[in-house]
Amino acid sequence: MQIHRLLLLASLTVLSATGFAAPVTGQLARVGVTNSDIEDVRRWRELRKWMDEAIKLGASGLILDIHVTQSNAQAALPLAEEVARLKIKTQAYVNTSAIGGGALLALACDEIWMAPGSRIGAAPPKVQAGEELSQKAQDTQLAESLAVLKAGARSLCKLKGHRPEIADAFVDREKGLVIGSKTLAEKGELLLLDADTAVEPVEGKPLLARAIIADVEALAKAATPGGKLVNLNGVWYEGRLEKVAAAKPAAKEETKAERPVPDFTQSQSYAGKVVVIPVGQDDLILPARFEFMKRTLTRCNHDGAEAVIFELDTPGGLAWDTISLMMQDLQNLKSRSFAFVNTRAISAGAMIAMATDTIYMAPASAIGASTPVSGDGTPLAQAERAKNNSAFMGMARTVVREKGHDVRIIEGMIDMDRGLSINGQVIIPKGEIVTLDSEQATMLINGKPLLAKGIVKTIEEIRQRESLKGEVITAEPTGFEMIAIWVTRYASILILIGLAGGYLEMQTPGFGLPGFVAIAAFALFFFGHYVAGSLAGQEAMVVGAVFVLGIVLIGVELLAAPGTIVPGVLGFACVMVALVYAMSGWEVLPAGGAGAGGFNLGTYATGLRNFALGVTGAAVIITLLCLWLPDLRPFRSLILQTSAGGSLNDAPSMRDAIRAQAGDSGIARSALRPYGTIDLGGRLIEAMVEGGYLQSGSAVRVREVRGEKIIVEAV
Repeated sequence: MQIHRLLLLASLTVLSATGFAAPVTGQLARVGVTNSDIEDVRRWRELRKWMDEAIKLGASGLILDIHVTQSNAQAALPLAEEVARLKIKTQAYVNTSAIGGGALLALACDEIWMAPGSRIGAAPPKVQAGEELSQKAQDTQLAESLAVLKAGARSLCKLKGHRPEIADAFVDREKGLVIGSKTLAEKGELLLLDADTAVEPVEGKPLLARAIIADVEALAKAATPGGKLVNLNGVWYEGRLEKVAAAKPAAKEETKAERPVPDFTQSQSYAGKVVVIPVGQDDLILPARFEFMKRTLTRCNHDGAEAVIFELDTPGGLAWDTISLMMQDLQNLKSRSFAFVNTRAISAGAMIAMATDTIYMAPASAIGASTPVSGDGTPLAQAERAKNNSAFMGMARTVVREKGHDVRIIEGMIDMDRGLSINGQVIIPKGEIVTLDSEQATMLINGKPLLAKGIVKTIEEIRQRESLKGEVITAEPTGFEMIAIWVTRYASILILIGLAGGYLEMQTPGFGLPGFVAIAAFALFFFGHYVAGSLAGQEAMVVGAVFVLGIVLIGVELLAAPGTIVPGVLGFACVMVALVYAMSGWEVLPAGGAGAGGFNLGTYATGLRNFALGVTGAAVIITLLCLWLPDLRPFRSLILQTSAGGSLNDAPSMRDAIRAQAGDSGIARSALRPYGTIDLGGRLIEAMVEGGYLQSGSAVRVREVRGEKIIVEAV
């Protein structure tokens, strides 16, 4: 691999000499950051690709040219944490303004420089208040957002050598800022620094920024002898890749061929290994990921793994699944357990971390804010919140105490009214949800770290500090587990396909493609949830039977007894119960929890949402097919008007039916239940009876003609 890298760099040098690609080695790389770059995830990914490529090619430094007039600070915090972890010197050039999320990106850089007349600051949390939320619920939501944002901003300042009190004043309007005898922000207002104030000397060093400088080019000249600057953009990135591929295709193919492909199959043994379980952005909202983690911990016990490390970067997830993982699987783990907060362990992530033996923090990281919220993310009502807090604290307190952590920390993370005070020292005041940055989590209280054992940058550092000897491997889902994760993530789409296919199959003669598609969709749905752990043993058979019963009842409503309503309603209810059950599992809250003694409706929020999305989508698809399908060329031959050269009313049976009038008498040629065939003067006509049925051979009279529908009654 090293030889291939040298060959690649050599080819880039040749390309630079011939003018095909901009040289990067030893030069500064500039990337512009605007409001859209922070708010659009896809746009940020593009910027990161450019940055990573420039770093790989040997850039000497990175300049973030920030022009952000307004942006969401919460959305920018994880992006700023990414910048803080870049292994290159970073400089922020505040070009006119770095407001909101732009201020956090500047704090994530090693140095900050200001343009003339520019400004930086004002990065409060933005909470969307709704009339349906009580003032108490809104205050709780704001307090949680503020705690997370403040801890993250302080971590960035401490990591990069900026003043943490400036981060507090940027984020929290209640803090204000007084340095020496100068008041920079009164309590009740956010701190917003102009260029002159940001560079003003305070206690022997600039308040925040190094100096005011005319433009990025001047900054590059001041930073490097040659002052050369490479502008990172899409043209540079794509052009560089194209030229490298054209210049050295053999090296690229050779590298790809020799790259080892990791094998994380079920047959891989964990014996004596250090097993890393990644917990990312969406992992704690998918039941299938919880089942994967539980099976991984079981295998670690069975195989005899040396240690298990949870690498956490998550905003939270399903509360009751997390409690189950804490109280059962992690407590039964025989191997040593560690949590590496890299870089967020918020809400459910914090609870998993505190259920491990030892916690380590990344340099710019945060842990805490575990207050329960409803299934849609909104704060709970006061009474329900109190019940949930009591239940969660009761269960979490047992696990945390068993692992040797301070129970006051988890209590403050769950209940904002507790705060965190140790030996008279107020770390987090009452009224704020406890969220600790890396410095706070590792601070010494009576010679012992408050929560985390230390600050590390990599898992390898944990391995060295803890004298772990085993090989480090990352646990990955098997093929079936990946199917389960995919199915649980896109369950609503499978429901949509299954319902739409089933309806179309019932509306066409015989059994064809729509039926096969519907069966495949629902089979994959139930199989995926069975593997995910939502269904087990005989439970799966019962749910399957309820689902089949629902389909049969719906078929009776549509085909055998249209208009009776009852079979259709019962069938729809059976299908809904089976599908929602499969997506949720029928869990009862433990005694003392919210809703104790009954079912927890929050458990079914995801299942009900997916079912509603699937039914709505199926209705839209069916409507569109009914409107457009007959006009498509492949289906025109199935329509009477095009295949027979006439309209539906030209058919003999329809012509006879049109001639029927009220008062005409005839004989039933088949049983009417409620539809059947009658004979009116030698003409066989389809008719129906209302409020009962008639046997074949009964004398009938036409009571009413409603368009194409003939209503008859017994004579």
